[in-house]
Amino acid sequence: MLFNLGHGQRAFSEKAMQGASAETLKTLRPLRGVVSETAEEEARLGDFRYYFPNAPKTPHDEQTVRNLDALAEAMVEAPGSPQAQNSGIAPIFTYFGQFIDHDITAGTDRDSAVSTISPDDLAPLARLRVEAGVKNLRTGALELDSLYGDAAISDGFARKLIEAMREPGAHAKMRVDLFSPSQIGSVPLPRDGKGDLLRLGRLLVEGQVSAEELRALPPDLRASFLDSKGTPRIHKAIIGDSRNDENLVVAQLHLALLRLHNGLVDACDDAEALGRGDDAVHAWARQRVTWLYQWLVVNEFLPAICDSATLRSVIAREAPLYAGLLARHSPKPGGRLPLPVEFSAAAFRYGHSMVRAEYDWNRFFGRSVGGTPNILERARFEHLFAFTGSAAVPMPETATASFDRLPAHWGAEWERLIPAQSAHSDRFARAIDCELAPPLRDMNNEPTDHGGLFRMLARRNLRRGHRLNIPAAQDCIAQIYLLSDLVIEPLTGSELRSGRTADAVEAGGFDRSTPLWFYVLKEAEVRAGGNALGPLGTVLVAETLLGLIIADPQSYWHQPGTDRGRWCPNDTVRPGGAPVNSMRRMLEAAQLL
Repeated sequence: MLFNLGHGQRAFSEKAMQGASAETLKTLRPLRGVVSETAEEEARLGDFRYYFPNAPKTPHDEQTVRNLDALAEAMVEAPGSPQAQNSGIAPIFTYFGQFIDHDITAGTDRDSAVSTISPDDLAPLARLRVEAGVKNLRTGALELDSLYGDAAISDGFARKLIEAMREPGAHAKMRVDLFSPSQIGSVPLPRDGKGDLLRLGRLLVEGQVSAEELRALPPDLRASFLDSKGTPRIHKAIIGDSRNDENLVVAQLHLALLRLHNGLVDACDDAEALGRGDDAVHAWARQRVTWLYQWLVVNEFLPAICDSATLRSVIAREAPLYAGLLARHSPKPGGRLPLPVEFSAAAFRYGHSMVRAEYDWNRFFGRSVGGTPNILERARFEHLFAFTGSAAVPMPETATASFDRLPAHWGAEWERLIPAQSAHSDRFARAIDCELAPPLRDMNNEPTDHGGLFRMLARRNLRRGHRLNIPAAQDCIAQIYLLSDLVIEPLTGSELRSGRTADAVEAGGFDRSTPLWFYVLKEAEVRAGGNALGPLGTVLVAETLLGLIIADPQSYWHQPGTDRGRWCPNDTVRPGGAPVNSMRRMLEAAQLL
């Protein structure tokens, strides 16, 4: 399973090439370091690049698409089938990955000719066209624009909302809101009751915005704040990225980071910042929350989901694959960092397999506490969309017909979502494997166009990967060796043909040329028992996230400190008395644990 690195390992190169196409084997050595774009083409490109632009293109015919659809059908667990395997990974990491994705990418589906998949035209696009056509509204850096808002925004209304996100009368802090009172009861934390995001209803009541102002917005923006009847969407969250309110787990995680910011403000010991007022303290706290977040990505998130030996190698070598990509494509003006297509549209979608159909969410929608009866035995997947900006109305069994804040009985009890050990297997994420939870067969928060064809997540992922001309996994492995001398032992045909997807894999020829997203899941299933990504998945995910942090001169990686000369959580204030050096400590510092 493990691969060896660097000097003395060329003897393993033929094993690394096992399963690669004849075209790859024929052209590997001459292509080392070659970039296909001219300077003129480079200037036209968007914000995404391929790690492996010279890999063989994806073959296409109508049967290929049918085979992909059959594979997608085989991946979704049928209702009533044997209970899915659980991993040893805490559920918080499923959704922390989603938070990270929202922080580094936005608006990537805005170009329908490239990003949006259609049932009528699925032929793979030229890779240069994809690179030219897909834009990113983020810089690519892990800098928490999704939490604080984009500082570069100059639009008057958007700037007004960014200002509204800060606490009136205590402008150094970020604004969070009280739970909506509930006759059913309340979760015990936070004790101050500020367990919800700031929502539009609050700004309307306080007169910070008006319905008339919302109706005067451009049509696409207006639709975000008003329903089809022109009524304000009072439950819309006023946050840096509205996608962080598309499900309740990410929304509560977003809240935790806002509360962490406020905890750092309370503990601020920087005399210079304190002497210059609220804006200076806010900037001081934002910088340290960002460093803590980046540190947790490298030291808590990646170890939780990656193959440990492979991750150690990526860190020790300081992400050479991403460094090579960056050397070929310098950051654009404003420090915009390129994101690899193989990461964004395939490898980093591994988390879809970790989503549970239901969660032990809190004492009201999960295991009861102290003999007090609960409302439901578990919170179902669809419930997590009920009290968010993506919900048209709340679930009828849990609330009244409308709401402007999260009801007090729907706050997260994080102890159930971040267990180091637990006797309850359903307090862990599903295994990273090729079986997806039943709700992902027909996602009710997705459009119904084309007869709901793309409401099945596996079909959408596989078709999008095909349309974006993502190299087959075997060719990715070969190209990784070409570019960085890493040797990855590929899955054998029998390993790829194992499990419930065996027939679909064999019928589609996917045991010889495997869609990258599927391969990353199968590799985790076969090589790590679903408890971590395998070597290829780890390389693509860890190289990218670590590479983005190393490429950012403002990141924690480049700050002096006490961790062998580098900054670490010990080098800043400690809300609650201990350094914020784990997700658990982050939640404790936010007073949510």
